[in-house]
Amino acid sequence: MAEKKNNQEGKGQQTPSLIDPIYEKYTRSVIRALSSTDFYEFFMDAISRAENRFQFSNRKLEKTVDIRWVDAIDEALSGFQNIINNPRNVIREDELIVNVANAKRTGTEVVQHLAQHGALVEEYNSQTGDVRPSRVMQRYREDSTEIYENRLVFTVLEYAYHFVRIRYEALFEVMGDEFGAKLKVESDMSSPTESVHVDMFLHIKETDSALQTDEKNRDVFDRISRLYRVLTIFMNTPFAQQMAKLNRVKGNVVKTNVIKKNPAYRAIAKLWDFLRSYDDIGYTIRVVEQNPQINERFQQDIYHNILFQYIILKGYLEDEKDRRLPAPVKQKRRALKPKFIRQIIEELTEDYDLPDVEVRKVLIEELTKEQLMQEEAAERRRLVEEQEQRKKAEAERIRQEKEAEKERIRLEKEAEKERIRQEKEAEEARLRQERMERELEDRRRGGLIRTEVEFFLAHLEEQLEARAEEKARVAQEKQDYLDAVVLMEEEELRRKEEARRKRLRRKEELEQAKREALLAQEQERLRQQELEEQRLREQQEQEERQRQEQRRKDLLQLADYVREIAFFDANLASRIRLRQEYIRRLQEAEEARQQRRQARKEGVQTR
Repeated sequence: MAEKKNNQEGKGQQTPSLIDPIYEKYTRSVIRALSSTDFYEFFMDAISRAENRFQFSNRKLEKTVDIRWVDAIDEALSGFQNIINNPRNVIREDELIVNVANAKRTGTEVVQHLAQHGALVEEYNSQTGDVRPSRVMQRYREDSTEIYENRLVFTVLEYAYHFVRIRYEALFEVMGDEFGAKLKVESDMSSPTESVHVDMFLHIKETDSALQTDEKNRDVFDRISRLYRVLTIFMNTPFAQQMAKLNRVKGNVVKTNVIKKNPAYRAIAKLWDFLRSYDDIGYTIRVVEQNPQINERFQQDIYHNILFQYIILKGYLEDEKDRRLPAPVKQKRRALKPKFIRQIIEELTEDYDLPDVEVRKVLIEELTKEQLMQEEAAERRRLVEEQEQRKKAEAERIRQEKEAEKERIRLEKEAEKERIRQEKEAEEARLRQERMERELEDRRRGGLIRTEVEFFLAHLEEQLEARAEEKARVAQEKQDYLDAVVLMEEEELRRKEEARRKRLRRKEELEQAKREALLAQEQERLRQQELEEQRLREQQEQEERQRQEQRRKDLLQLADYVREIAFFDANLASRIRLRQEYIRRLQEAEEARQQRRQARKEGVQTR
């Protein structure tokens, strides 16, 4: 015990305090002080003869985690953070045919498109060459993050979130009532003056989670808790909410140039390959059970506990007569050490100390103990079966999730095929419509060309002069128009560039505000955590002071009990002499009666 205490003092800064020194002081001072009294021997002899039923069990959980998946997800968090803050985007360009009244700008692209699609021309002035279109093409450009790489990032993020959540809930679930240290004590003992019944149940159960009790895996559990918290934040970002509306990435990853060269996207692709190839559960939960056998030392300590409870209850009684110690038995009995039959050996003996009643009592106690052991074994088997059932249920749930995922993938593939088919049909219908429009336009243009040729031949000389003048005028107008178009395009580009810079500034300001808000929340959480730790320390100090005060009061009360026992011991010799004198007088009176009875018998025989 001293060696154990030295080891504990050497580790005072590494491990929490143990109860061994307190237990040693209890046995060294309190039990040693009481064991020198006759009442101690009387009580221990009485309780050893009593009907005692003790039941002890101690079960706890040991959880271990495969560190590989924790490291893999942890390494990818910085990539998730960088992509969510600055996702890669592309400029998407869409061409739409709109009414000429809704057209915002015209340029060379619009003129070229109109020249290729004559069906959009509403009126053509053959004399002046003016063209009035009914509809024109407009090209719209906008930034878009809906690219393959970003969809891959959200697919991996969603999968990692569910992967961590399942294991987080399994590792951090609350333990049931069947775990912890339990002691059940029932005892019925009697003396010539009183009978005592003891019924006590003590259950010590850890209230802290595995994060706070398992020193070996505390760092791993802290990392898992952090992963779950960070991934939850990522799933609630605007980037994730926008990507959730798109289709997930299926099958193998296409190694685009962005995924190959960008470190953040490359880390996400690496995590995706790891999660798809990881088939283990990732953790193990084992039930550790202490031997439920109660040895002689433990049994003696239980007897001492019953004695201490008896002394406390007896000392709080108001009536002095109720606080009297029970009288010992009149006849002297020898204490029989064996309480439980641990081994039956068949041999012949001539000294039979045990009466039939004692033999039956010991056998019944042994049978009760055997029954308790069988119940404990059945309970252990039940826990093992429940663990196996939970494992099977977990495996079945994972299998069902995989089947559901396969079914979802199949349905998505079918939906994608149907969408492609519908798009092809729509494209074919559009091509047929355009072909018909081109044929109609060609026929109309053929008639116009013949009319123009006849008019041209009839007015050739007049038209040559007018054409030369018109050509010069048109050339000048065209040049002016082109100059205006260039100026408008430059102005439009400047306006868009300015709008883009403003949008980027607003985006950066919003992200900065979000980061500051998250930092403030984290600081507030740390401050609350420090306040909570300080409150717990103050509470522990207050509880320690209360325990010290209670211990001092208990020692003062125990001193009164010791004085009473000393007084009893001091008067014990005189009481024993009086009792012996009383017994001697009874014996003399009995001998006198025997002599008179013998004398009467002799007188009768003489007559």
